[in-house]
Amino acid sequence: MLSFFLLASIFPLIHSLDKNPKPCMPAQYNNAHNTFIKRHIPDGVPETLDQNAWQAFLRKIDMCGRPTQSFFRANERQRVDNVCTKAGGKTQSGNMCISKDQFSFVTVRVDNTAGACGIKSIHPESKHIILACDDIGNVCQPVHFEANPENKVPSNNQLDCGAKESSGTKTVALNVMMLLFTLVALVYIL
Repeated sequence: MLSFFLLASIFPLIHSLDKNPKPCMPAQYNNAHNTFIKRHIPDGVPETLDQNAWQAFLRKIDMCGRPTQSFFRANERQRVDNVCTKAGGKTQSGNMCISKDQFSFVTVRVDNTAGACGIKSIHPESKHIILACDDIGNVCQPVHFEANPENKVPSNNQLDCGAKESSGTKTVALNVMMLLFTLVALVYIL
């Protein structure tokens, strides 16, 4: 029974290590920002809402397998990156930052059943964006786009993104210590 308890306690700790508790902490994956750019700000985003153009585009960039995708035009890249800075974003929760300004982008829903790349819908949107922001090469950069279906807006009571705090580092260190302690206890019991 104790072994089961220890095993059950390991999984939440491992999951918590995969995501930073605060914005702008060191990224687990050094290529995360490049993946974000590839998925959300690739070259050649169609300037039309024509389904055929979007279908051809998604096939060209090999993104038919993602059922819901949001895209920014290439000229928005610096503004998107700035959401992870003091000037552009406010902390939301975990490593998420919400933009101080609204953004225009396109959300595409794809029918990816049986290898199809059919377009279900194309929606232009204008709202505050929520991004996961991690430190890669001493620069806080977006690594994940999070939907904002409730049209959340930034709170002036929250810290600016890019403002580094030591408490996040302490939380990660505590999680690592707890994980190591649990693993040692598990090995000892088994």
